[in-house]
Amino acid sequence: MKLYAQGPLVGVQVLEVCEGQAGPYCGAILSDLGAGVIKVEDREGDYTRKLGPFTNGESAYFISYNRGKRGIALDLGEKKAREIVKELAAKCDIFIENLEPGEIESLGLDYETLKAVNPAIVYGSVSCYGRTGPLSKYPGNDIVAEAMGGHTSANGLPDGPPQPLGIALSEHCSGAELAWGLLCAYLHRLLKGLGQYVDVSVSDKNISVTENVLAFATMANFTRQRTGGHHTVVGPYGVFQAGDGAYAMGCGTNEMWGRVARAIGKPDLQEAEGWATNLDRGKNRLTHMIPLLNEWGKDKKRDDIVRLISDEAFVPCGPSVTHKEVRNNVHYRLRETVVDIEQPRAGKVSVASAFAGKMTDPRPAVQGPAPLLGEHNEEILTAIIGLTGEEIAGLYKKRILVQDLELGQPI
Repeated sequence: MKLYAQGPLVGVQVLEVCEGQAGPYCGAILSDLGAGVIKVEDREGDYTRKLGPFTNGESAYFISYNRGKRGIALDLGEKKAREIVKELAAKCDIFIENLEPGEIESLGLDYETLKAVNPAIVYGSVSCYGRTGPLSKYPGNDIVAEAMGGHTSANGLPDGPPQPLGIALSEHCSGAELAWGLLCAYLHRLLKGLGQYVDVSVSDKNISVTENVLAFATMANFTRQRTGGHHTVVGPYGVFQAGDGAYAMGCGTNEMWGRVARAIGKPDLQEAEGWATNLDRGKNRLTHMIPLLNEWGKDKKRDDIVRLISDEAFVPCGPSVTHKEVRNNVHYRLRETVVDIEQPRAGKVSVASAFAGKMTDPRPAVQGPAPLLGEHNEEILTAIIGLTGEEIAGLYKKRILVQDLELGQPI
């Protein structure tokens, strides 16, 4: 249960009033980098505590985004609880929130209010549409941001409907964006002595990572079409079938294609009409390139194909794996991209590093398990705002402080 401090941000104190993914993911990144992250929850807890799967009442969903944090739980409907959060914010360097539009203001924990008690605070918000603009009054989440950013219209089979990406990539990208912004703002504070407000929109970030499609739309009147995951400009660039699974290949140049053609025993295709250039292969991907590679690979083992393309052709190629395979992958284990933590009820759980980069010294690391509801109430209130044991007991008696409500009830 003990958290340990390791990483370049040791000594930086973060207060997180967040639920779901984007905000907690930002907090997890800062925690991996060594910051002390305090997660504030209302009396019912972050709603992801009630999203399965569960082991002994602990949610895999909640653990994934909140490991390495200390937790405090209060009834935020009570004025005294909100005053305590404000006192904590006065002692912290960074504040994060991702609540629904208007909710943080109703709690009296908005930037202007906290700035009054802590002028140097670095305050971050992440929401679907940002905190300004005509759409900012509306709620939203990853799937909506994907649609609004143009991702779903470009994803799926050519003859099928728009499709989501299948994972909450938008929430993760915007959570990382918030972490970058907060660290830049914190550096500015160290240099100039001034705090500031950082506002990140999930849909804005979706647009910013759409490669070159806006330039294409402007310069060539081109709209990205659904391709079944295959690139339209370079190729072969997509996922192809093997006899026992699938593999991905990213062949970005004509020279690479020549090496692939020789490796698969089709050297004549290096210069053949309809195959010689990226433009040719892109135009003919549905009728020529994809069928040929799938036919070639249908009686071969996935891993044999990957070794052939990677080693002989020296072209980027990798197996399409399950997350169980990721968990046991020696490469990711050695790089500590996948690590195990010990949860108080769930036991050993594999999680991914939120900060996936590697540094020399001090090294980032997952700092420990995710907190039970209100697990660190006493520690936080005593160490940070100096409450006595008697005062804390009084808060429990008045049901302002909450600890370890029944976990794992699905919603």
